[in-house]
Amino acid sequence: MAKVLVIGAGPAGLFAAAEAAKNGFDVTLYEKGKIGENIRCAEGFFDTLKVLGKPQFGILYKVEQLIVKAVSTYKFSTDKLNLWMLDRASWQRKLAEEAVSSGVKISENSQVRPEDLGKLKNGYDFIIDASGAPSVTSRAYGFSDHYKKNSGKTVQYTMEGDFSHIANCLKVGLLPDFWGYYWIFPKTKNIANVGVGNFYSARKDRLWNRLDRVIKEEGISGYKVLKKTGGICPTAVPDALVFDNILLVGDAAGLTSPLHGGGIDMAIVSAKEAVKSILSGWTDYEKNLRAIIANKLKFEGLLVRVLCERNLAEIDKLISSLKKYNLHRLLANPKLLNNFSIQLLERALMKREQLATKKVL
Repeated sequence: MAKVLVIGAGPAGLFAAAEAAKNGFDVTLYEKGKIGENIRCAEGFFDTLKVLGKPQFGILYKVEQLIVKAVSTYKFSTDKLNLWMLDRASWQRKLAEEAVSSGVKISENSQVRPEDLGKLKNGYDFIIDASGAPSVTSRAYGFSDHYKKNSGKTVQYTMEGDFSHIANCLKVGLLPDFWGYYWIFPKTKNIANVGVGNFYSARKDRLWNRLDRVIKEEGISGYKVLKKTGGICPTAVPDALVFDNILLVGDAAGLTSPLHGGGIDMAIVSAKEAVKSILSGWTDYEKNLRAIIANKLKFEGLLVRVLCERNLAEIDKLISSLKKYNLHRLLANPKLLNNFSIQLLERALMKREQLATKKVL
């Protein structure tokens, strides 16, 4: 029975540990803090690939609409999307209980440092690094700069007030002088995560000041701040995901969306693929994982490129067209995303840009 060490008890680590234990491995999981604490995300669960389905635990509600504010405000139905709002803390604690029941040995308050990896590599047959960004492996192998150069920055308040006007919806907003977005994700009618992310900045930005301005513009400046968090979202996959007998998963593998910064779905997919690869000789992990996520990242990367080339008024027109022609439905059917459809969409978006430019000239 092979020995597997999992570093980190986020979604990727917990799924990897449970999956490995169910397949007969002797699994130990080290978490540097307490499971369910230090949650730094907006807590939305978006199964973009439609391979995971409804979360087993922690659901607060199925998201009914996505409200997008640019120049105008648009509402998109999410009835065809696998999109839920979670209580991440309770979800991860329940995942940990499931992992333990499958035979995983969990050790909390057990931080793995880069200098520990040498000994641990010899003590375990495989290590699955789900330690986040920058990963423990990156600091040991000297590529932690990858995350610094390829990450968005986010700040967030958890606020208490009246969010009933958003109800079971998620709201995101675009800003005129800023490539990124802000969000209001209600957890209940009275509690919401409110934050802002800067994903492709050409200059430094004081995100806390920007978030305070957003809160004022949204009319919620009198609400109580319950918690204040911040962090980074890696927006690019490192050149390699396997180092000796170590496999990177989740944020450690740079697996968050380049478009919106969410990454729970890819974290879980990478965890499952890591275990699957170990079962079959583990040499094809990176190739198989990249094949699964390739079209998703191409599609989202195309939207990022298009959005980065437009000002807010142009983005508003683009969103209007996406709604008018139901192009956002591509997100509801990932099977429609392939090289051919992405190329067609790219031509259409680029053609519209060229026509707009020609008209201006």
